[in-house]
Amino acid sequence: MTKSAMIKELVMQLLSDGSIYSVSEMKRYLNEKALEDYTEGQFSGSIDNLLKNKKIEKIDRGTYRIAGTEMNLTKARNGVLPKRCFVVSPIGDAGTDIRKNADQLYEHIIKPVCEKCGFFAQRVDEFNTSDSITQEILDALNDYELVIADLTGHNPNVFFEIGYRTKNEKPIIHLKRKDETIPFDVSAIRTFEYDLTDLDMVTVTKDRLEQVIKNFKYDEIKESKKGNSSFENNMIVASLNDIQYKIDVLTEEIKKKENETTKTEIMKILMPELIKNPNAADALLRLSEKFK
Repeated sequence: MTKSAMIKELVMQLLSDGSIYSVSEMKRYLNEKALEDYTEGQFSGSIDNLLKNKKIEKIDRGTYRIAGTEMNLTKARNGVLPKRCFVVSPIGDAGTDIRKNADQLYEHIIKPVCEKCGFFAQRVDEFNTSDSITQEILDALNDYELVIADLTGHNPNVFFEIGYRTKNEKPIIHLKRKDETIPFDVSAIRTFEYDLTDLDMVTVTKDRLEQVIKNFKYDEIKESKKGNSSFENNMIVASLNDIQYKIDVLTEEIKKKENETTKTEIMKILMPELIKNPNAADALLRLSEKFK
């Protein structure tokens, strides 16, 4: 059996339950079935062949189901497709640090939060289409209910895409890696930080992201701002999210100061006694070594 034939057989096997699956889910299923050494051309050609022969049908960008079946959406609620989130990210080549960071952010933070909030997340490398990829990106920026953008690395394409999205006055969330600066032109835009090496911060970032996603209003936004309650509501939500973020940061700073103050006060109390009693100082040092 050829590689393309194996891909088609496994894709049909996955889609046989009548549910909708994305390209990334198809590829994950192929990997689970130990089919990994195929090219993007073989995969795309297999999908195009199944579409041409009406074995499967395209539901949306990068999402498919088996043709001729009743709607059975395992990921939908009450028969309605989930909202869509387009993830703008500096993807990079396979094996690079950029790609590793992008994949970890996508898999461990963005996708789980989106799924929890009833969104179907997609990144541009998950699109499987013969259309212009540029047009696919612009369509997603125009049509998807939510966009989450990672500004890490100052990727020019990312900044173009967030600018394009912003002009549509639709919900967008900015992320960046902790301790990385962003250009002055966008520094005033609230950007949530993440640190993939700190599990506590990953949890905090996910909580904040979930809160922001749930607070946005996803009604269709008209071209004109005048009388546009959705646009105005989202502007209010953005401001409230900004205030909440600043409160969180301030709270963390206060905790740090409190800890520093406590340590200082303790040392003020202990130092005179330790000077008077060197043996106690030695005992304290030995005790501290046990807790390092």
